[in-house]
Amino acid sequence: MPMTSTYNYSLVTLSVFVAMSTAYASLDLAGRTTSARGWHRSAWLAGGVMAMGIGIWSMHFTAMQAFSLPVRVEYDWPTVLLSLLAGILASAVSLFVVSREKRGWVRIVSAGVIMGAAIIAVHYIGMAAMRMAAECRYSPLLVTVSAGLAILASFAGLWLGLYFRKEAAGSRWQKFAGAVVVGTAISSMHYTAMAAASFTPSTTALNLSHAMSVSTLGTVAIAVATVIVQGLAVLTSYVDRRFAALKVELLSSQLLNMQAEERRRIARDLHDDLGQALFAAKLDLGHLTAYVSDERAKNLITEIENKLAACMTKVRTLAQLLHPPELEALGLSGAIAAFADGFRERSGIDLHLDIPARLPRLPLSVETVFFRVVQECLLNLHRHSGSTRAQIRIGMDSRQITLEVRDAGVGMPSAFSETAEGSGPKLGVGLAGLSERMKQIGGRLEVTSGSWGTSVKAIFPLGLSELRPDA
Repeated sequence: MPMTSTYNYSLVTLSVFVAMSTAYASLDLAGRTTSARGWHRSAWLAGGVMAMGIGIWSMHFTAMQAFSLPVRVEYDWPTVLLSLLAGILASAVSLFVVSREKRGWVRIVSAGVIMGAAIIAVHYIGMAAMRMAAECRYSPLLVTVSAGLAILASFAGLWLGLYFRKEAAGSRWQKFAGAVVVGTAISSMHYTAMAAASFTPSTTALNLSHAMSVSTLGTVAIAVATVIVQGLAVLTSYVDRRFAALKVELLSSQLLNMQAEERRRIARDLHDDLGQALFAAKLDLGHLTAYVSDERAKNLITEIENKLAACMTKVRTLAQLLHPPELEALGLSGAIAAFADGFRERSGIDLHLDIPARLPRLPLSVETVFFRVVQECLLNLHRHSGSTRAQIRIGMDSRQITLEVRDAGVGMPSAFSETAEGSGPKLGVGLAGLSERMKQIGGRLEVTSGSWGTSVKAIFPLGLSELRPDA
């Protein structure tokens, strides 16, 4: 006659929580392992495998401790250790496949089956570790269902791991939702497998040479320790990710500063060296005219002088585009006004300025970025938008200053909307670089577009310390 079994629902709840905690840690570590390189990748892979493997095993062991029979149950520790190794194998397969750069459906399907088989092994090896005065029989149908659930949970975990392998993909709430799905699937597999087992009294002599018993307190301690280890792994991943991001931001800042300095140097060389050389050549040609009597030669000298004058104009324009001298001398409003005049003349686009008459001076780094935004937007407008009119507006209140460049062109791809922190379609190289630059100075870049045209806003928070006397 089958024995009557009961469950400790507090431990059941704890086991489900451990399953979800393991799933969340897996999704988080998948992204970190993928982005790491060299020995860092090996370290994250090893640490992730251990944290996940212990989590899978801990969930099953806690759930088994929640199951009670009317006889004393002990566990053969070498067999329990074997079930732990099966959990580590499942984790190794999962993280290895998810973190690979090259992967195909055959590899993913094979990994899902192997991982599912390893999860099944964790449970049934753990069941085989039970030492009790009872005989265990299984329902083939429910065993098959539990195996299917294990493989299903494996595929769900792999699919979500592949989705979240890019650290920027998805929000934290999406990861929580994914962890709930995978954790529920693993828990369902375990409790379906437990339902497949029936126990009848047995008088067979037990081999208790390696058997041990675990109290409820000990089970809770194992589960809590597992969650703490996973929490530390996720926290370490977050801190490491932040350090990596700060390093990238520092390198980006250094690169942009070098770029700005190089622009300034090239502009100076163009103006001082090439510009002066062209001017000297033009003067020499003018002097040469006095010694030439042939009319055709004089016409040729005049034509060369005109070409040199055109080259000088081009050189001045290039130098101004690279580093406008008006920015330091006249401030942001003066530099934008001068650039707008030249842009109207070159493009024929009706450009309207709405800038306060007395705009306070900002730090030069901020004014430089704002001016670059104007340059990039007007360049894109002229090349791509097809708009015949545009507006540059600067608004300011006690909290922030906003520069907006708006056109009435064809717009960007439909449903485009992006901020500096957004996750929409990627900006072009120029605006993407300016978005990073805005972040570095404490501001942000917002881009919206539709059938009405495109709007680019550069927003910088204000403080009294950031304002300089109006020049």
